[in-house]
Amino acid sequence: MSRRPIAIVAGVVLAAGVVYAGYQGLSMARIAVNYAAEQTCSCLFVSGRSPDSCRRDFNGAAARLIAFQQEDRAVTASMLGIFSARAEFDEDFGCHVAR
Repeated sequence: MSRRPIAIVAGVVLAAGVVYAGYQGLSMARIAVNYAAEQTCSCLFVSGRSPDSCRRDFNGAAARLIAFQQEDRAVTASMLGIFSARAEFDEDFGCHVAR
């Protein structure tokens, strides 16, 4: 029996797993950057904390990978220059992710 068909099937399964894992990783990155924007917006404009205090809420990889830019009543978070999200403060509803 030839091992070639088994190797081909194993290669296809491995490639499908890599594609699926990559897709899931991209989804998680989008969720993380949206969460970071909203959380930081709430920290700044709802809680009234300082930007340095809000940045300390994130630790580990998030602290290194996510960059924040504070604007007039809004926060933009970006990760690796690829993903970004903007959260805006509304006086009646607090912070929400803007599309």
